Amino acid sequence: MKQINLMLGDNMESIKKLEDNSVDSIVSDPPYGLSFMNKKWDYDVPSVELWKEVYRVLKPGGHLLSFGGTRTYHRMVVNIEDAGFEIRDQIQWLYGSGFPKSHNIGKAVDKIQGNDREWISESPYGPRKSSKSQSLVHNTMHSDKTKGQSKYEGFGTALKPANEPICVARKPLSESTIAANVLKWGTGGINIDGCRIGTEEKISGRVRTNNTETYNGAWQEEDDYEQHTEGRFPANIIFDESAAEMLDEQASASRFFYIAKVSKSERNMGLDNLPEPSTRMPRVLNSYDGVGNIIRADGSIIPPAMYKNTHPTLKPVQLMAYLCRLVTPVGGIVLDPFMGSGSTGISACLEGFRFIGMEMNEEYFTIASERIEAYEKYRVFTEKKKKKK
Repeated sequence: MKQINLMLGDNMESIKKLEDNSVDSIVSDPPYGLSFMNKKWDYDVPSVELWKEVYRVLKPGGHLLSFGGTRTYHRMVVNIEDAGFEIRDQIQWLYGSGFPKSHNIGKAVDKIQGNDREWISESPYGPRKSSKSQSLVHNTMHSDKTKGQSKYEGFGTALKPANEPICVARKPLSESTIAANVLKWGTGGINIDGCRIGTEEKISGRVRTNNTETYNGAWQEEDDYEQHTEGRFPANIIFDESAAEMLDEQASASRFFYIAKVSKSERNMGLDNLPEPSTRMPRVLNSYDGVGNIIRADGSIIPPAMYKNTHPTLKPVQLMAYLCRLVTPVGGIVLDPFMGSGSTGISACLEGFRFIGMEMNEEYFTIASERIEAYEKYRVFTEKKKKKK
């Protein structure tokens, strides 16, 4: 099989072309079923039928890592479980840069009752212009500050988004033990040492284990242990840098894996051959006038940022590389049935894995193809450079 296999079209039809038990891991960011930005592809979570096809092509013991939305995660996980997978865990990707979109109930009540509101301060971006699409959304960081006196003042309708859950599922083993399954298929375990969190701190303590797959359920005697610079055991929490900085003010974030969110340079990297987009990409988390524009105090308008990569839910390459490495055996095949703009494919290639990506949107498929090809060329160039040394 070639290193990269990208398939344009309906993923249900594409995945049927793959053989049974032919893929080592699934790492994907599928639709959350939130109708995000009114995108048709986000109208629902993936069906049981789709996950059954994923189950079919995955090797016994192979892992599935699938992002989900906090409001619809349960629906996705139930479908994955109904397709035959074992739900093993949940990884939380925590970030500090989420933007609250909460309806200001106190302000709405005052409007209904005709109550006056006390002027507190003006937004540095100037008075917020009303629009139909913003009538139910109140952005507290970029609007005029006023305060009412009703008993509903200070009440809202939503929390600040600060996490995305990742389902950790596994196809049941075909063999009687995990070791036998790993020897037959190469799948079943997770790459602990390959994903340890580097630290110079000396760690010590006492531990006992109840691991049914290793110790047949028998409690082990407590033993002293010491861990040095090989790193901390990977946890089911991942931070972005802003969340890690907040944690570091009170404790140590260095015991967890953390990465920055996608930068503009990463978003556009590898897309030099694509033409400039005819439309600008809205600032998803910073829509101040209903269409993505920022209104300044002087009345001037800052339009949404221009990106060649127009996919709205891009994930960091470093994050996806960590997830691919966590659940994929050396030289294995990573499948992403919802490839989007190709971050999983880039990550798989950089980690030395083979990759199969599927995408139905032609625009995103073109972006993914360009990005993955650029990163693959970089990987090959780097390997040749190392060999010369």
